[in-house]
Amino acid sequence: MGQAAYKFRFWGARGTIPCPSLDKLEYGGNTSCIEIDLGDGEHVILDCGSGLRPFGASLASRDQPSRRFHLFLSHYHFDHLEGLPLFGPLYDARNEIAVYGADSCGKDVKTILQSLVQPPYFPVTLADVPSQPSYHKLNGEPVQIRDLTLSTVPLNHPDGCLSFRIDRGDRRIVYATDHEHGNEAIDDALVRHAEGADYLIYDATYEPAEYEEMRKGWGHSTWYAAVQTAMQAKVKNLILFHHHPDYADSELSRVVEIARREFPTTIASREGLELDL
Repeated sequence: MGQAAYKFRFWGARGTIPCPSLDKLEYGGNTSCIEIDLGDGEHVILDCGSGLRPFGASLASRDQPSRRFHLFLSHYHFDHLEGLPLFGPLYDARNEIAVYGADSCGKDVKTILQSLVQPPYFPVTLADVPSQPSYHKLNGEPVQIRDLTLSTVPLNHPDGCLSFRIDRGDRRIVYATDHEHGNEAIDDALVRHAEGADYLIYDATYEPAEYEEMRKGWGHSTWYAAVQTAMQAKVKNLILFHHHPDYADSELSRVVEIARREFPTTIASREGLELDL
């Protein structure tokens, strides 16, 4: 018998800022957060955007006295961190929480997060939460979590960002949010990083015309660059991610329809989407 699949769930797929409104119900309005459920109360989390809060709330109804969480941060811009202080499991001493992030602007992950989650920005101090998280530096070496291997490559984004590749046996998923195409060396490294992946999750914040006219240098990419990367890396499926907060469901569906003319196995990420890993 083969190994049981882990569930890979999207809890937030937007970029920049949460955008709760009636025209964004299909794809959702929460910012970046993905969960991998390893079973036995253990979870890997990619980014801690506002989608982390409903994920934490979903655990409250499950009969599990303690849990283990591994939080991997691609970078420290606020839309990827804003769910952290509202993550319910932080406040339960029975939980084990490990946080992984690279140094940025001369500071380590612990210093960055503890300076953010404290008064006057938030009424609770992260250093004093009951779960007492541990902090781990991402320095380019792979990280092993049970039978998952997580490896990284740098992306092209202001203040830095990491792409995560998650390997499990012959399965591979690559998470490449907050990346601006156009740097040849970084783009080539990402293609090698994603080669043959079952799923490539790629920053598609802008449409090509909008990017060319006014968004160059902002650190984000387009559905067209996503398609080009997917084709070069020969991935099986492309998932557009980090949706612009102004794009309604109808606009995102139109983008997917256009992208599929170039790469037929393209979908847009949405809250509630599940993949098998």
